[in-house]
Order: sequence, then C-alpha cells, then structure tokens
Amino acid sequence: MASLNLKQGTMINEVHVPSSKSYANRALILAAIKKSSVTLQNLPESTDVTILLACLKELGLVIKPSGKDVAIEDSFPACETSDKRLEVGEGGTTARFLAALLLNGHKKYELILGERLKERPWKEFIEQARSLGAKAELNDAVLTLQGPISAPKILEVDCTRTTQFATALELSLSDFGTKVVPVNLTTSQSYWAMTEKVIQDLKRTDVYPVPLDWSSASYPLAFAALNHEITFPGLFDDSFQADSKFLKILRKLGAVTEHEKGMTIKPVSRHEAISFDVTDALDLVPTLGYFLSHIKGVHELHGTKNLTFKESDRLAEIMNLIKTFGRKTWLEGETLFIEGSDLEINEQKHLTLPNDHRMVMVGALFLRQHSGGSVTPPEAVTKSYPEFFELFNS
Repeated sequence: MASLNLKQGTMINEVHVPSSKSYANRALILAAIKKSSVTLQNLPESTDVTILLACLKELGLVIKPSGKDVAIEDSFPACETSDKRLEVGEGGTTARFLAALLLNGHKKYELILGERLKERPWKEFIEQARSLGAKAELNDAVLTLQGPISAPKILEVDCTRTTQFATALELSLSDFGTKVVPVNLTTSQSYWAMTEKVIQDLKRTDVYPVPLDWSSASYPLAFAALNHEITFPGLFDDSFQADSKFLKILRKLGAVTEHEKGMTIKPVSRHEAISFDVTDALDLVPTLGYFLSHIKGVHELHGTKNLTFKESDRLAEIMNLIKTFGRKTWLEGETLFIEGSDLEINEQKHLTLPNDHRMVMVGALFLRQHSGGSVTPPEAVTKSYPEFFELFNS
C-alpha cells in the first residue's frame, strides 16, 4: 500500500466544504424511483456517490451529468433490462440503499461487497427481504437479490445494529404508501429525520441542491479550533446532520463566529472538560478523539458501542491513535474517556491504518499537529472527501 508523507504545518485559510454524501445517496435513490426527470445539484465526488451513480446507470437509468450536477431520467424498475452483477465497494449507504431499491425489481442482481462491508450487519436485511417475498442470500462477498416484494402498509425494521436498512426501505418504498417503523432506534436519529426530510423535498421539486457535509467539515473545523483561523463559506448549522453537533462544542469553547456568509473558526479561547453523547453522531467520534485529546481536561464521550460496526473498529483505532500521540484514554462500559493535553510529540510517526477514510483523515490531523511522519493508505479518503489532502499548505 502507498503511504503519504506529511509535515507539521497549517491548512489553507478558506475551506470550501464538499456536499453531503448522506443527502446525495438518499436523493439518488428517490430520483431513481421518481417518474419525472430529477436534477441533483452539487453532487459530491466521493466514491460512495460515484459508485451508486454507476450502478444506477447499469440498471438502465438515463444519467446526464453536467459538471457537479446530474439529471436522472426514466425510473426503476421500469428501466430494467437484464440480470446484473454490480460492484458496490465498501460504502454502507451505497450497498444498502441500492439493495433495498433492487427489491422493487424483477431481475436477479448480485452485489459484490467490499472486504469490510461483507462483515458488517446484513442478516437483518436478508431476513426482512425474505419475509416480504424476495429471494435474498449472502455467500461470502456476494449478495444475491431478486424481487419483487409485496409492500405492506406497515413495516417494522430492527435498528439495533444499524439504521441503514430501515432508511433504505423507507426510501425505496416511499412511493408505495408503506410506513416504515424503525424499532430500537437509539442511534442515528438525525439521519432518520434527514431521510424523512429528503423524501418530502423530492416530492415537492424536481431540482434538488445537495447541502454541504458536516462530516467532512468536522476535520478542518477541529484543526482550525486548535491552530489558526479558517473561514468556511456556505457552512451553516444543520439539525438533520448529526455531526453538526460539533458546533455546540466549538461554541462552548469560544471558537466560532457565525455570519451571513458561513462561519469562521479561531483557536479555542478556553479549555474545559467536555461531556458529550455520541449515540446519534458516531461518525464524529474520530474527529472528537483528535480534538479533545488536545483540549486540557478529562472528557467523556457516551454511547460509543456501535463504533465497532463501521468500516473499521473505530473505537479501538481512535484509542490507539490517542495513545500513540502521548495522551491517556480508556473505556468504561460505553463511555470513552480522553485526558487532553498540550504535550507536543517531537518525533515523526508512521501510521498504518485500516482502509477507513475517517481514520486516515484523523491520523493525518494528528501528524500535522505534531512532528509529521507518514500515513497509510492515503487513498482511503476518496470514499468521502477526495480533496482532503488539498487542505494542507505545502
């Protein structure tokens, strides 16, 4: 695997955050089932989105790109042509949203899952698909599906390990009058609300601008709050994105100036212990691990259990990174404790991390904060933030 060398240093002073893959992939599924043509504006270039677009085109949908916009014509399953074998990579929303969409069709589909994705939760979806009359089975990395399903009036979906199956079915069945009821919805409630919002938005319009992404924004926001002033044009609070809760911490520590053009972040004006429930914002934990480990105090992140079901065991990985850079961290039940420090590590570190975009980006922030080194594999960032390394000044 390739590695990327990084020195200690700064970021650019104005960061244009990419649009949200969470919004984009929801909108793509809704556009795929809508009978009229839909134009999605400002799509992100993350692989989760580009792979889903490629799969929709393979299904027979007419895809017309124009810069970062794309028009989607025809609809699924009317566009079906033949059985298909589709590569879906490692994206959870990509694969799960697509899998639920395919249950509306008549053809046989084989989804080739990435190495980590095949190990993540699938049992719930397979059992649900079968109960609705579809054929569904997972053999190693191949998920085989064949519909159509019979859409019920009410469909309960277990969300104990992931909410993505409930979201996927809510999107794909939104034209059938089915009410999807998420059971044990203790995590990702903001993302469920986002799903409901995008469904209503796409019912009212055929032109949909994709909002900016708070998950991507969290990395330069955290770096700015520890190092130097950075302005973020067009970035505003968004209650439908769980990671925007980071803004509450930045406000509390006196790092934020919000204005009509977006926001500006300056280094924190005070240090204090932070207690934060991450149950609904698990993707934010790696960023918070980096940020809080540099804020003096003993910090508590509550509700970390489901971090083990992500692209890597992010709980173990962020704890390893924190310790690598001389900080103390420990786990008590589902609460992650981090003891922050202003200690600077005066030696280069060479980080070999999982193929997990969030861990690679956070590893790069640690290196940039201290004495540099190298991070492997840098290409992992393309999953959500292909432009990430362009943020760093040379």
